[in-house]
Amino acid sequence: MANVVRTPFRKWSGVSHLSGLEGRIPPSRRGAVVLTTAGSLGDLYPVLSIARSLDRIGVEVRLLLSPDDCVIARSWGLLATPVGPTRAQVAADLGVSFDRLADDFFRNPMPFLRRVVFPAIPDTLPQIEEACIGAACVAGTVMTFTAAIAAERAGLPFVPLTLQPTLAFSALDPPRGPGMDLAVRTPRNPVTRGWNRAVMGTARSVLRAGLSPSLNRVRARLDLPPHHGTPMVDPGMEAVPIRLGLWSESFAPVPDDAPSGLIAVGFPRAPLGDLSASVQAWLEAGPPPLVVTLGSIAQGIGGPAFWDEAVRLSRALGLRSVLLHGQAEVPDGLDILSLPHTPHAPLFPQAAAILHHGGMGTAAEALRSGRPQLVVPIGGDQPDNAARLTRMGVAVTLPRRQFSASRAMPKLRELLERFDYAHATDLGERIAHEDGALLAAMHLAQIASAD
Repeated sequence: MANVVRTPFRKWSGVSHLSGLEGRIPPSRRGAVVLTTAGSLGDLYPVLSIARSLDRIGVEVRLLLSPDDCVIARSWGLLATPVGPTRAQVAADLGVSFDRLADDFFRNPMPFLRRVVFPAIPDTLPQIEEACIGAACVAGTVMTFTAAIAAERAGLPFVPLTLQPTLAFSALDPPRGPGMDLAVRTPRNPVTRGWNRAVMGTARSVLRAGLSPSLNRVRARLDLPPHHGTPMVDPGMEAVPIRLGLWSESFAPVPDDAPSGLIAVGFPRAPLGDLSASVQAWLEAGPPPLVVTLGSIAQGIGGPAFWDEAVRLSRALGLRSVLLHGQAEVPDGLDILSLPHTPHAPLFPQAAAILHHGGMGTAAEALRSGRPQLVVPIGGDQPDNAARLTRMGVAVTLPRRQFSASRAMPKLRELLERFDYAHATDLGERIAHEDGALLAAMHLAQIASAD
């Protein structure tokens, strides 16, 4: 693994604005918050938004990210300490392409966790433990197992930053997805609720059987007791004062049987950004397009056929296409605008419809835009997100392996014909007025202030 230049915490403490703004953050009597995440941009952007909010209310943040994500943090005006390898290094060490790695993870994350994430805990733990010196609490997303262990060893409270309502494993509001479809959608009596509890219990048992032995071997090497919770769901420690659900109650109300302390604070705001003049000119030169995206890590998973079919769908509906394709190969034409990436916030409201994968960050931005959505889930929490968007009346969905222009066209045409734009606009404005990052930051600041 290549050496990575790291920023020692004793020389530089916490998140700081870049040059020109030194000294403008008021001193705080609160302890520092260690903040970390791992995953896609859908995992990263909410954490960066929380870091900004903590910074602005005067709480010291110690931000720990992958080397790739440190670069993005700098573009937000934030500094972070790199931990672990780059994504390219992980793929190279496994001898697979990044697309193959992402596809395998979406199908089943457990082999990746056992083979890559858990064995890396002893190597990355010292860096995170260094960040914990003098800190008041640690907060991290679902894949940050090392951060939870560091908090446990330091005797600090750990705050899970939960991005997916799926992880509530609720019997009252059961998630959609592989292994979950046996649950009764709307359990109205004790029998159906009991059945759903059994289904959710089985899902938890599968996670424990697949992950706990590997995780507990690592914990034993660190002289820690076995983890008795469900990995990816329970941090496995007592010091969890609150669980922050980073989604809107309009999207997924917290059910009565949710994990203790879970509150939905709202979607954190993604970076706004601006469209280039050439992109805006293309948009204004014709009718609203179909915007197509598979998020930040899944663009190549569908293969060329996905993008070909998306363009055929656009043309069948008489629309132009905007393809946010990353490094994937895509068709070209006068009615196609292909971009590796561009900010969603100024683009989505100018779309006729949005075809996306159902990642939480993309779904949130699509909701804010008030535009119709066709969701083609890749894996993970995305089938559940797609189902929730459909129940809200703003989307239709089609499994990835069934996606084609001929199958998608009647679904999307029907949605466009019946779409309630006034309702969608009102919903989008309500969600846009929420500031989940600020509310999350205020909760973390309160924990950091506790005696």
